[in-house]
Amino acid sequence: MSRTLCGTPFALAILCACAPIPSHVPANVSIGRGLPASPVFGSNTAAPRILAVRFNTLNVKRPATWSGTVVTTTNVASLELRTNQFSLNLPRTTFGVFRFRVHAYDLPAEFLRRYSLRIIARNTAGDAVEEDVPFSIH
Repeated sequence: MSRTLCGTPFALAILCACAPIPSHVPANVSIGRGLPASPVFGSNTAAPRILAVRFNTLNVKRPATWSGTVVTTTNVASLELRTNQFSLNLPRTTFGVFRFRVHAYDLPAEFLRRYSLRIIARNTAGDAVEEDVPFSIH
């Protein structure tokens, strides 16, 4: 009986780490270059919104540079790209515009797989909005 009780938390931890991978790319996410949209004014008390996201790719093949731009309402204070393996806090270039550029060279084998990439925008009150996108590293 103690084996069952000891194994249960371990099994739950394994299942919680395996987030389902979205099967489609949301309509506000695109692949390419350039600014995908213009920021929209958001008051301090308004909920944050992710207006548009543009990545150079969602299938990173090493060695490569992965980059993107996220356009939000102007009240977004922080923007994060998160998976169960890594997290990136994107720098804000101006109100409502966040950009990043990452060089993927040699990564450990456990990073080479498909992910559910969570795009999380937060305002100063801590309110958050999220988009989930399929993403992979080869």
